[in-house]
Amino acid sequence: MDDPRRARILTCAQEVFASEGFRSAEVKTIAVQAGVGKATIYKFFPSKDALLLTIVEENLNTIRDIIFTDLMSTVPPLQRLESLCRNVARYLEQNQDFSRVLIQEAGDFMGDIQRQYLALMEQNLPVAEAFFKELRKDGYFVALPTRDTILMMVNLVVGTTYTWALTGEGSLEQQAADYMKVLIRGLR
Repeated sequence: MDDPRRARILTCAQEVFASEGFRSAEVKTIAVQAGVGKATIYKFFPSKDALLLTIVEENLNTIRDIIFTDLMSTVPPLQRLESLCRNVARYLEQNQDFSRVLIQEAGDFMGDIQRQYLALMEQNLPVAEAFFKELRKDGYFVALPTRDTILMMVNLVVGTTYTWALTGEGSLEQQAADYMKVLIRGLR
């Protein structure tokens, strides 16, 4: 059984990192918010860096699960694509602390975050390939290989999330859906 303290630590660390920035955040502050001692944090995470990278990894895994749920549905492929775009954007919008942490800390942890992301993409490329094969039958996404198409879509969502996090304007979900529609029309 998962220890509930670990989940509290991750939630509180994400909040503290988002509000104070990783470098300024103190493990002591996270411990107080999580209602645990500093030693308990180090029991689960060997360092503050490991804590941050676990937050990124677990959120990326949640996003992967959201995508899989939509990809495996029985609705037509374009509806699945729009749904997954909306659901990922909704997740990022509802988890603003994660969006902020990712944007604020990406520079210092670029290599580690990139490795996590690329490993996740490689593991799931066969599923994506099968999905895009369906779309290609309908004339969509025929110009680019699956990997390049995914990178373009991720760049679109990340860029939209970055702008939204900086400005706080509008609905991230709606913006991502609107941009994805433009992308889909442009790639047909």
